Amino acid sequence: MSATRQLPLTAVDGIEAKDGGFVGRKKVGADDPYLSGHFPSLTVYPGVFLIEGVQQMLELHLDGVLGGIELVSVESARFSLPVLAGDEVLFDTRVTGTRPLLTTTTTCTVDGRRCARIAATWRSAS
Repeated sequence: MSATRQLPLTAVDGIEAKDGGFVGRKKVGADDPYLSGHFPSLTVYPGVFLIEGVQQMLELHLDGVLGGIELVSVESARFSLPVLAGDEVLFDTRVTGTRPLLTTTTTCTVDGRRCARIAATWRSAS
C-alpha cells in the first residue's frame, strides 16, 4: 500500500499590498475537498480556514512564498456570518510589529458584509 501525498490547503487566490498591510481574497468552491461533510445540508467554510488564510496571505505578503510564519496566539476571533460555497472572501489585514513578532488585525467580508474579525500574533523565522 502506498501513501498518497496530499497538497497543502490553499487558502488564498490573490493578494495585494496596501499601506500598513494587504488585501487578499479566497473564492470558496463547492468542490473543495475539505468542505465535504462539513454541515452536509449547508456547506460552510470553517472559521479555522479563515485564520489559515490570514497566515498564508501574511507569508506571501512578507516573503512571497508559503512557510516561515507560525501562529503564536489568536487574541480574538469573531465569526458573524457563515461563508458558503461560491462566496469570495476579502481579507483586509493590517500588520503591525517587527520581526520576529508580528500582529495582524483582519476584517473578512463577503459582498461587503463582515463575516469575521480576527486579531492574531505570529512569529517569523526570519
